[in-house]
Amino acid sequence: MSPEEFVEEVRVERKFPENMPQEDKALFQGSLKAQFTKLPEWVLEDVFILQDTVFSPKELKFFAEHTHVKGLGAMPLGKRILNCAVKKWRTIDHGIWIKDEWSANYFHWMTDCLPRIWTGLEKGVSDQVILHQSYQMLPFVQQTLKLIGVKPVFYSSNENLRVKKMVLTSRTAVFPHFNIPWTLKTREKLAKLNGKEPSKKVYVSRNLAPKRKVLNELEVELLLRKRGFEIVYAENLSVKKQIELMAQTKLFVSLHGAALSNMLFMHPGQSVVEFRNFGDDKNQCYFNLANALGLKYYYTLNEGTEKNTMLADFTVDLKALESVLDSIEAKDSE
Repeated sequence: MSPEEFVEEVRVERKFPENMPQEDKALFQGSLKAQFTKLPEWVLEDVFILQDTVFSPKELKFFAEHTHVKGLGAMPLGKRILNCAVKKWRTIDHGIWIKDEWSANYFHWMTDCLPRIWTGLEKGVSDQVILHQSYQMLPFVQQTLKLIGVKPVFYSSNENLRVKKMVLTSRTAVFPHFNIPWTLKTREKLAKLNGKEPSKKVYVSRNLAPKRKVLNELEVELLLRKRGFEIVYAENLSVKKQIELMAQTKLFVSLHGAALSNMLFMHPGQSVVEFRNFGDDKNQCYFNLANALGLKYYYTLNEGTEKNTMLADFTVDLKALESVLDSIEAKDSE
């Protein structure tokens, strides 16, 4: 059987947020069920890495669906062949391909690339991942690979690679969904769940981020400090420190953004509060992730400077925040 015959059909069911009123049902209804396919992994011999895609002479095949979120058409592939014709060649013995054009983002690295690493390592072919040299500039990449004991092999833009033996992985889920067993594997491999009951309440601020800020940040921080929260800036912490902090956290609050990816390292059954945009029924990745991890998901709706959550700044609804925190504390005391 060829790998194409092992396409996996994945079905996911989710539950509504813990604090959802009836009038917000439409925001989440479309995310309660999902179905997607997972492409298989390939173990290939004597393959070429041409710029940012993989070509197998033996299979006479470009594997653009494994290297790009939406694949590549004939014209982009043709341009890559022409551009790579004049580049020098380098050969490496083995490696695992784990990336696409979104992978340099913290969220996608943690939720897409790490599961791909787990699937690649299971093949027993290689203990090193193949990355473009630009990934050397991303501290979270270097730090994560060191934590899991996987070696990076970097290639430059002015060379083609020949790989004698490669594990070509696929995304384990289609964004914004998650393949639960592989997502839980990240928690299993990295989270420091030492049996101690989590006790911290943590707010991760985006005050140092270049965009998507809280406009009334001072008021939010004052409110949360009075309620025993630690105020944290993810930019100031190593990956290891972020993992350790989340393992000690029982209540995690943050605005929609990459820092919420760190819920990966919380104990199951703990609580997450996301500051969301009014009317946004599209950006469900953290709602979906909390469900995959067995966390209690709460939210508040807040006034954004525009409808596009990814570009907006927000004024957090302080009354709604106090209300959801009161609800969580009441449930915890039952």
